[in-house]
Amino acid sequence: MKMYEIIKLKREECGYTQEYVAGILNVTRQAVQNWETNKRAIPIELLPTYFKLLNINNLEVLSMFDLLDENDFQIKSIDYSMAEINKFELTEKNSILTNYPTLYLGVGQEKENYGNNQKMLAYVGEASSIVRRTREHLKSGEDKLNKIKNESASNIEKLYIIGHSMFNKSATLELEQMFMDYLLGDEKFRKLYNGRNNGLSVDFYGREIYRTTIFHEIWNELYKKHVVSSLKTIRNSALFANSPFKSLSIEQEKAKRTIGSEIAETLINGGKNKILKIQGLAGSGKTVLMSQLFFEIWQNPYKVLDDDKVLCHDSDIILLVRHEQQKRTYEQIAKKLNMGSGVVMDVSSFINRGKMVDILLVDEAHPLWSGNYGRVSNSKWEPDLVALHKLAKTLVLVYDPKQIVSERNRIENNDKLVELVYGMDTKTIYLEDQWRIQSSSATQQWIENLAHFNPNSLVTPPNDELYDIKFFADATEFRQNIVRQNIEKGLSRIVATYDWEYSQGSRPKVGKYWMVNFGSENLPWNLELPQVKKAPKKQIPWQEINESIGEVGSDFTVQGIDLNYVGVILGPSIIWNEETNSLDINADLSYDHLKIRKKSGSYNTKDNQAYLKNVVNVLLTRGVHGIYIYAVDEQLRQKLLTLNRTRF
Repeated sequence: MKMYEIIKLKREECGYTQEYVAGILNVTRQAVQNWETNKRAIPIELLPTYFKLLNINNLEVLSMFDLLDENDFQIKSIDYSMAEINKFELTEKNSILTNYPTLYLGVGQEKENYGNNQKMLAYVGEASSIVRRTREHLKSGEDKLNKIKNESASNIEKLYIIGHSMFNKSATLELEQMFMDYLLGDEKFRKLYNGRNNGLSVDFYGREIYRTTIFHEIWNELYKKHVVSSLKTIRNSALFANSPFKSLSIEQEKAKRTIGSEIAETLINGGKNKILKIQGLAGSGKTVLMSQLFFEIWQNPYKVLDDDKVLCHDSDIILLVRHEQQKRTYEQIAKKLNMGSGVVMDVSSFINRGKMVDILLVDEAHPLWSGNYGRVSNSKWEPDLVALHKLAKTLVLVYDPKQIVSERNRIENNDKLVELVYGMDTKTIYLEDQWRIQSSSATQQWIENLAHFNPNSLVTPPNDELYDIKFFADATEFRQNIVRQNIEKGLSRIVATYDWEYSQGSRPKVGKYWMVNFGSENLPWNLELPQVKKAPKKQIPWQEINESIGEVGSDFTVQGIDLNYVGVILGPSIIWNEETNSLDINADLSYDHLKIRKKSGSYNTKDNQAYLKNVVNVLLTRGVHGIYIYAVDEQLRQKLLTLNRTRF
């Protein structure tokens, strides 16, 4: 890769804007843009500071200055056939592609024509001998690589053979998994025919070089050949964010082993109705762990024994997702990985189906302690958790008590629910690490203090080159900054507390849409604009719809998702508590009356305040690289403005 390509890629990886880099280097933004587009040379005296800022490693430096031989890396494409691999063996004898381990990518075009949106089929693998391995594929009738050829237009399949002088077995296994991770998130591909999770969670020598420099080098070369989509596009997709092929942390791996052993014990020893809770705050990696559990258990089911210890069947597994947009994402993942239908369901449909399942995973389970799962008689109705517990031999719940946002989710008044959630038969697995927010630990703590309304949390944020926190006096400037970040980095959206009127299924008396009015700005609530309403039918999540940049999301819209930058409107109900020097709630000013109940003529009770505080927590913990905040309350807005820190 050339220097200009690497510096742009590394800047985006670090989450920096061109303005931020320009400020650190004391140059103009235009200068940074010129360097990234190869229009101007970088002054040599700036290189040490520039490279340090972008965490550019030694291998990348060598690559920049052409100190790596171009023959160290090769990609060759051939038709997937015996004749072509035989020809390849002769022409590439003693080359890097035959003398080293290789990656290979099989790609075919679907026969079906979806207009201008033609989709592709893919298989990725690694081999110590690409010639031998390809012949094995070709000779195997049921082989997945052959399946692509059989299902491709005109039975044509391209095989991309990828070689590098630094490849070894550990490296190619790691890169194979990364390819599956990114191909899953690439909208070009409708089907991914292999799904092996190599599970390489333990470091090996030079691992980060392979995961950054070499992977990017390979992927970008395939992008230039129009085989795959850009890394930026893929990283901003919900499919990629929820992929089961992410490398897990040590903490997540330990949690996965614990959950696996508990499930195995239940199914092998004939135990029933066990509850496992995966508990952690927003961004602690609960979703990544759950996604991997879901796919790996589906792929390698447990053996289920009956009461007489006789093999009964392979375990079945279902994932329940209450959030409609998240449900669509997981349905797409299941379809893309050929997992079949019916493995992803909503809570109501599953309960009403009434069929027992061996393993039941429940995403975002914190709002599911009680609720309504359909039009059933009062005599048949029972809390969601009770109903789910009866229908699952092992119930795995992804849970965050700080995201319980409704009176309807309260469990304390139901002894059965309390027993199920906190009882001796319920095992809780805690995740403590923070993975969403890409910042220093001091900044993470600052956000947590603010989002949890902790005393003395309205203080100036820590100086942090990794994370952008700004408070705005002007609503238009606030909106424009989020729009700008969306143009530069993608996946940046505005969200708000539920302090403006909205009624699902009806229209306002004045105007076309339910609107959010803040300062001089007036934007519709989420899923109001016609272009946005149509998109979910195409299984596009709200945050990935281009036009949704002109809407305002709610806690329900963004719960469980990542945004690069989040613009949070703190509505009239969010005020400044001078005594505690923290955010506070006036629940009487909230329109979130489906979640809170009036008592003695007022909504402003401690319980209601607690639920609405959790809503704010959801909104403030969405941003991966930054938070922009505009407060409607004048006193709070002025207080926040005093906290703005100088970044440069």
